[in-house]
Amino acid sequence: MKIYQGSISKESLNLFVSDIGSGEFFSYVGHLVSLEQAISVLGLLSPDFIEFDGHVFWQPNAQQYEPQKNYLKGLVETEAGVLEQSASRRDVERYRNVFSINQFFSKWEDAPNRPVFKVGLSEEDYRLCHLFAEQITRYWKRALSDCFPEKVFQFEIADDLLDEYGVCLTFWQL
Repeated sequence: MKIYQGSISKESLNLFVSDIGSGEFFSYVGHLVSLEQAISVLGLLSPDFIEFDGHVFWQPNAQQYEPQKNYLKGLVETEAGVLEQSASRRDVERYRNVFSINQFFSKWEDAPNRPVFKVGLSEEDYRLCHLFAEQITRYWKRALSDCFPEKVFQFEIADDLLDEYGVCLTFWQL
């Protein structure tokens, strides 16, 4: 017998505030997540992409993209903490594709006994944000490959990326 475990370790359940479904994700989701919430997460794992003037950007809704409002300017860190505008494709994509994980969520589980560890998060929530960013990266790489099979993308997960706060991810074309 061979066992092929999923890409998210069951041990990450130990980071959850709730112990419902401890040991596996199916019971947790079945008890606490509605069908609409589950489908929304699937939608988040496969966002819309826009290719504009050789640049590739992710969008929550491509139908709402307005090129005249989105200048092809990005930011680059020239020295520690100093940001300057840049028009290079790499810098524009890296800046415009930033997704701040912990700023994205407006709902968090109450855990008043967990002290702040880093970027305003408890150690458990910080690790969960990184886990979420890694999974987003995994799915977005696949989605980008499907949409742009001839292009190669680089992903980055970091704290306080450019002008965003907290655990962030971004990507750009190589």
